[in-house]
Amino acid sequence: MPILYLTDQGATLTKRGHRLVVEKQGRTLQWVHAFKVDQVILMGNVSLTPAAIAFLLEQGIDTVFLSYYGKYRGRLIAHLGKNIELRRRQFARLGDPAFRLAQARTVVQGKLYNCRVLLRRQNRELRSDPVTDAIHRLRRLEAQAGTAPSLEALMGLEGTAAATYFGCFPHLLRAPGMSFPGRTRRPPQDPVNVLLSLGYTLLANALHTQIMVAGLDPYLGCLHAPDYGRPSLVLDLMEEFRPVLVDALVLYLVNRRIITALDFFRPEEREPAAFDFADTGPAREGYPILLGHQGLKKFITSFERRLTHQVFYLPRGGRLSYRDVLLAQVRAFIRTLEEDAPYQPFQMR
Repeated sequence: MPILYLTDQGATLTKRGHRLVVEKQGRTLQWVHAFKVDQVILMGNVSLTPAAIAFLLEQGIDTVFLSYYGKYRGRLIAHLGKNIELRRRQFARLGDPAFRLAQARTVVQGKLYNCRVLLRRQNRELRSDPVTDAIHRLRRLEAQAGTAPSLEALMGLEGTAAATYFGCFPHLLRAPGMSFPGRTRRPPQDPVNVLLSLGYTLLANALHTQIMVAGLDPYLGCLHAPDYGRPSLVLDLMEEFRPVLVDALVLYLVNRRIITALDFFRPEEREPAAFDFADTGPAREGYPILLGHQGLKKFITSFERRLTHQVFYLPRGGRLSYRDVLLAQVRAFIRTLEEDAPYQPFQMR
């Protein structure tokens, strides 16, 4: 169990001997051997004892805090990466406008390629004319991205492509009660958008961890402009993986009826088992629709299973888990910074 997710509201994580123990109201909910845990993710009203905090910091175990609804809050970090020369190189190379634009182009092209592959896979049985048209348009936008004259123009192309891509989603959904009026966020307005936003949060967290392990600064990237609190490099490197690890998963879970409309509820309703200790007030009321506790567990389990799934990774000539592919792509970006080798995004096969 490399990642320990804590979603039971009102629970506390403590350390006893060589074990991490999850307790709630005096009862032990679960325990794991501490040496088996690489990361801890706490969602909502879940607390840590001082002993647990000390252990997690001493062992360098990445500890992430999310709201119950999947919003990133922060993380426990014992120390930043020690490779200062790598970060100096990162700041120097990404300070070069021409170099930054060149890498940003490949990031967008990688994303649009994978979006096309996902739509093409989904359209094998559908044979939908609107989806076919979108695939052709994304191919043209991908080509234009390779010669975009500026970051502003590139972001404009990416925005047009996103509208084209998500405009196809209503044709891809085959489950009752799971419509998709369009991409919405902050907050998501419907069940499919709730799943997409949660998936992107989990993906960003997985990449943030790999970037920290590799020693890069997560706040300076090439496509997304640096801004206070914005992990621009995380947002850059997750672009190519959005359709691979999140969009495809959401379509699978919805179309197979693994997660249905019954897994969601509205804030004026109540789910006592999950929300006796959960976030309350404006945080909850700001969301027009919420994913229930059982639905959350199903999504997290499926996402983790997706990360452990092995695929052929062309640069290595062998099979890697998606989690290892994330780290491999971070290291590929490092080679781009150090050796002037062009960054090659991961491509779905």
